[in-house]
Amino acid sequence: MEKTEKEKHFTLVLWGIVLAALLVRLLCALPALREGHDCLVRVDSGTYIQPAMALLHDGRYWTGPGSGIPMTTRPPGCALILAGIFALFGRNYAAAALLNCMASALTCYPAGLCGRLLGGRRAGYWAAGLFALNLTSLAQAPLLLADSVLGLCCAWAVYFVLKCYRGRSLLPFGLSCMLLAFGSWFKPVNVPVLIGGMPLLALLFFGFRRKTLSALGMTLAAYLLLVFPLMLRNYRCGGDFDMDSNRGEMLYHSGSAILGAVTGEDTGMIRNRLAQETRSYLDAHPELYPDIRSRNVYCHQKYLELIRKYPGAFLRTHLPQWTMLLPDLPTFLENNRLTATGRGTLDVMRKDGVYAALKHYLDGRFWLLVPVLPFLLITGLLYLGAGMLLLIWLCHWKTKWRLLILFGIFGFFYLFAGGPVVMPRYQIPALPLLCAMAGSWFVLMLKKSPARK
Repeated sequence: MEKTEKEKHFTLVLWGIVLAALLVRLLCALPALREGHDCLVRVDSGTYIQPAMALLHDGRYWTGPGSGIPMTTRPPGCALILAGIFALFGRNYAAAALLNCMASALTCYPAGLCGRLLGGRRAGYWAAGLFALNLTSLAQAPLLLADSVLGLCCAWAVYFVLKCYRGRSLLPFGLSCMLLAFGSWFKPVNVPVLIGGMPLLALLFFGFRRKTLSALGMTLAAYLLLVFPLMLRNYRCGGDFDMDSNRGEMLYHSGSAILGAVTGEDTGMIRNRLAQETRSYLDAHPELYPDIRSRNVYCHQKYLELIRKYPGAFLRTHLPQWTMLLPDLPTFLENNRLTATGRGTLDVMRKDGVYAALKHYLDGRFWLLVPVLPFLLITGLLYLGAGMLLLIWLCHWKTKWRLLILFGIFGFFYLFAGGPVVMPRYQIPALPLLCAMAGSWFVLMLKKSPARK
């Protein structure tokens, strides 16, 4: 085939995978879509839904309709989308879930493009297919959370970074910066990648040349246009100078992990106790802690005290946790109305391990794993392929060191930025690169196989 025909064929296949991914997501979420509200929301969903309602009723980004309190604990991206959906369809959670499913399915396309840049067209097919059937992506797709849209932004950002790596062109670099900045409107995890990772990549890709100054200027422009104004707005509203004001929550979530490692007590109980005691103290001294920023400073100081007091427990709980790689089996089962959320499984896993957590969550009904086995197998293949290609890069680090740094920024960081809070949905921004890596390794192995020869 001519080159243009090959391109058309590749594009057609990728869109076919996107369509198949959307159908699979809708089928797997059908019970949740039918029942609506309770099945499509999680604990964090209210922090997106209530500000969306405030945008509709008051035209202000507040914590809720009529509250008069500026919302600073979440970036506004997800609330803006929900407000648009609610304006068109009423407070229709199913419509919002369908849009999230579409965003999740569309991520297969840039994931396939990433695979092609790393290992050719067949690697692109593999990458798109692996993302389409990834259990965590499937499970998170219909939920009223920000992760699926964030994953789509990150997938395109990774694609343009890889394109810049291959061609040393400034335009893809600038587009990647803008996409990272736009993604930070959904979750602030992109901000360190933008202000720390992209300047480093500019130096690696362009060296000490005029292009590097242009690339750094693009990074700064993306930050000043899309990130800085919201950080300043949050600060002026009494929050942290950040995309969100959740820094104080580290005392409850990460601090409870430290104390649980020291005492062996259930981390859920510790977390609830810490939160209750701290909030009671802060509420009793409103003159000392009048806003979110001052309350967060107090919580952060208490968190640092725990770190200084128990440095060993801090290292054990905050170093990369392999359990972060576990697929989101619980959410998948909950979407299909086979189990219920809110069982404290993470706390059981911290204390007694993965098997005990699985037994606790399933109530011993291990037969529930049978229909999920194909997706578990595909997720295992993803990690196998990505891990093997990473090993090859490490063995040839003298020529692959740029790719290793790129993996550290767009793979390792996203996976383990949460520290002891090991939520499977935090995998989603890292999945496009991992799928591309896995697809490249599978194609490499097929080329080397005797049957292929």
